[in-house]
Amino acid sequence: MIRTVVCQREGCCGNKFYIETIDNNLQLTCKECETKYLFDISYYDFIMISSCSKCSNDTFKVFRDEEKEGVYAKCTECGGPPEKIYIDSDGIQVSYEIKLLHDIKELMYRVEQRVCNLELKVGDLERGQDVLEQSLAYINRYIVEER
Repeated sequence: MIRTVVCQREGCCGNKFYIETIDNNLQLTCKECETKYLFDISYYDFIMISSCSKCSNDTFKVFRDEEKEGVYAKCTECGGPPEKIYIDSDGIQVSYEIKLLHDIKELMYRVEQRVCNLELKVGDLERGQDVLEQSLAYINRYIVEER
């Protein structure tokens, strides 16, 4: 279930926040009373920037998915998401396209490793089959000679 985050401070019912990412946490600051809240977003592979990706507004409504533990924000002016910066495995800021390309390369590398492992296993099976065929040939020759 997705719920709108509302300020919990007594006497305040603000639901518009300034956002800032600090050490894998999303810090929300209530626009009405300036109360701060922290949400863990370490499971995301991006950092949310405190401006809208469409209109550069800096206040957002924030939503929390209680089942999946996700946190989402949308601009109070246009409904757009906040700008996002993606971080690659080396800790360098990259665009979404570069991050996606890196993820695809990583996936291809893993697939290549699995194919290589399968080729090795098939080679082992072929060598095992050769040994079995030779053993059967020796057994067959022994049976023929005993008669």
